[in-house]
Amino acid sequence: MKISSASLRRTFASSLILAITILPLPAAMAQGSAAVGADGLPPLPESVVERAQREGNALPLSLSEVIKMALENNLDIAIENTREENQRISLDSAFANYDPSLSANFSTNDRRSVSTNFEQLGSGSAVTTSGGQSWGFSLSKQFMKTGGNLSGSLNGNRNTSSSINNNSLQYGSSLSITYRQPLWRNLKIDSARNQIRIANLNIEQNEVSFRTSVSRIIQNIQTQYWQLVSAVENYEIQRNSLRRNQTNLRDNLRKLEVGTIPPINVTNSRVEVAVSESNLYSAEDRVLQAENSLRQLVSSDRTSEIWKKVIVPTDRPDFVEYRIDPETAIETALRNRQEMVNARLNLTSLEYSTELNRNSKKWDITPSFSFGKSGVGIPNNPCRKNIFGGTDDCQKNPDGSDILTYDPKYVGGPFTAYKTVFSTSAYNWSVSLNVTIPIWNRSINNQIAQNEISKRQQLMQLRQTEQTIQVSVMNALQSLESSRQQVEIAKLRLEANQEQYEGEMKRYDAGLIENFRLLDAANSLASAENSVLSALISYKQVVVTLQPVFYSATL
Repeated sequence: MKISSASLRRTFASSLILAITILPLPAAMAQGSAAVGADGLPPLPESVVERAQREGNALPLSLSEVIKMALENNLDIAIENTREENQRISLDSAFANYDPSLSANFSTNDRRSVSTNFEQLGSGSAVTTSGGQSWGFSLSKQFMKTGGNLSGSLNGNRNTSSSINNNSLQYGSSLSITYRQPLWRNLKIDSARNQIRIANLNIEQNEVSFRTSVSRIIQNIQTQYWQLVSAVENYEIQRNSLRRNQTNLRDNLRKLEVGTIPPINVTNSRVEVAVSESNLYSAEDRVLQAENSLRQLVSSDRTSEIWKKVIVPTDRPDFVEYRIDPETAIETALRNRQEMVNARLNLTSLEYSTELNRNSKKWDITPSFSFGKSGVGIPNNPCRKNIFGGTDDCQKNPDGSDILTYDPKYVGGPFTAYKTVFSTSAYNWSVSLNVTIPIWNRSINNQIAQNEISKRQQLMQLRQTEQTIQVSVMNALQSLESSRQQVEIAKLRLEANQEQYEGEMKRYDAGLIENFRLLDAANSLASAENSVLSALISYKQVVVTLQPVFYSATL
């Protein structure tokens, strides 16, 4: 047996009336139902937005303002920033091989030995002593462009001896400069420079990942913003629906008083009012939940001020048609999508690795150029003491002073030794050439072969990714067109339902139709209004989802 819609509605009405007598309504709605205005209608419940505006804690925000707040405060973006900082530090560490290196050294020694010199043995002392100290500084620098290395050192020493043939104290110094320059292997690339290139690639890849993450976050923010807009607009639709049902109930109560309608019409109207009030309560809950979700995306602290404010979206879901050329869209996606950028970076990394391996197979031809000078210094008393501690072998002046038997420019101690490095003509230089010929390196050859295989695989995956992106772009454009058509259809249905409701109201007032048909028309009108809102929000959401399809690697 077929059950009519009117029978179903009456059955539902009786059960809902029973539920209403058991379950209390929210306080705001109960008060709204109790109070009656001059038009015979109870005041509509206050919305979340109206309440916030009355209490002074409303925070009007446009979509662009919400995105700006999120970019400043979103925790996911802050986490991505720390990853970029790590990559920058890694790049800076890769340049450490080209930092100049300065080192210093100091050593001291003392030695006692038995002499085999007959003259010293005859003196009664067979033990000779010798010792000294040495110190120096060295500086080296690697050059990134040529792979050459420049090193220099400045050294000094102090030597003493009690030998009968060399009973003296002497200071020495030396200066040397060496430059080594590879001519083939390591001329254009080496492991240190390749490390810098890889670090730069990692930074670029991290930037792509960062832009993609930010784009995804912005997409989520836009989605959540339009969900809040949808919730706020849906609340207004439910409130308008409540007002229509309240108006219908008021009119039916008046008609019942004069006896033009049966009591069941009033009962059905009361059911519709109760359903509308329940829907309005659910709509308010949806607004609060959407608002909390949006707060989480734009705040960095659960105690921030935005949790005490009520976000009031100022952008409306007005229809703005987007027209996108398919060819332009596909080219844009192929240029900017993260998959494509990463694939190109991976290919570059493979080329770098192959270049480094081929560099290892080259001959190592490295000339070296060195130049040095040395100096010497002696103490202020140049007389050589004999083994008995006297200075009888020193020549004397008539006045009894020692005759200097050394050039005065060498007298003066350690500083004189350094000075004579530059003042004397003593020097040394050398030129050398080191050649290393790799006969066979199976490991390097296999690595090159593996890189070539990986490169072919990457190229095939790149072509496959291009096709996947092309399909996703075409599907996205089709979804955009389908969503646009849904908006047009929803608007036409709304117009039809509006006309139907107005016509049913006139026929009901004339007594030509039953009450349930007017109620059905009112519900259909509310449903059509929601359909338009859903279609508009869906169109906005499709436009939002287009961003990662075309611009996942850009902002």
